[in-house]
Amino acid sequence: MSSSTLVIRLGGLASILAGLLYFVGYAGMAELLLPVMSNLGGHVVLGLAGMATLPALVGVLARDTGRSARLGTVGYMLSFIGAAVFSVGNLAEGVFAVEFGVVLFGIGLMILTVGVVLLGLGMRRAKVLPAWAVWPLVIGWVAFLPVANSPVVFGFAFFVLSLLAAGMLGVGWVAVGYALWSEDDTLVRQTTSVR
Repeated sequence: MSSSTLVIRLGGLASILAGLLYFVGYAGMAELLLPVMSNLGGHVVLGLAGMATLPALVGVLARDTGRSARLGTVGYMLSFIGAAVFSVGNLAEGVFAVEFGVVLFGIGLMILTVGVVLLGLGMRRAKVLPAWAVWPLVIGWVAFLPVANSPVVFGFAFFVLSLLAAGMLGVGWVAVGYALWSEDDTLVRQTTSVR
């Protein structure tokens, strides 16, 4: 197994973990998992999900090998920055109960959403990953952003929508992870050696 294949597969594993953590973290933050996990515990899990997103993005980047051009490059940069800010904000809120963490969480969420959408469009255009792996991720993030905190304001109906959107973005990361993990080694060597 080549080093690029190892990076891609480990990125796939991180992506699957991130997908599961995003859903569980949001459910915890929404206090669905009481008494097992509180709102602050949900923030910690979401912070860990953001941290797992970073190696997942490295795996996607290793698989891409520059094929997604400028759109993908801008998407990667925004996704990395957004995931890092998202993680710091959630961990600050969950571990230290720092109110400023909510601000970082919101800023990171917006940057990460824009980054993932641009990255997804670039990956689809360059056919880096199959459509069944990219579209749930893009649709999940686009659907999640407007309804992320709406249950607090609008009540239970929006809560169901936000939970479905969180589930979709979780499924999206799991699908990307599966696509990366199950990638054929010969195909990876072939695409990384052709420039």
